[in-house]
Amino acid sequence: MSQSEIDYFAQRERAERDRAAKASDSGARHAHLAMADGYAKRVKVMIETPAIPLR
Repeated sequence: MSQSEIDYFAQRERAERDRAAKASDSGARHAHLAMADGYAKRVKVMIETPAIPLR
């Protein structure tokens, strides 16, 4: 994965956590945190998985 892809998903995680912090509804807060956790997992996998070179 390219660094720009990793940066994109890391930024999306931060944005969802910001939205969760601003949410007044607990359901919305939970949804934003769940989305942020999904982005965090994706970033972790992208960092830990070596890129497969294209031939």
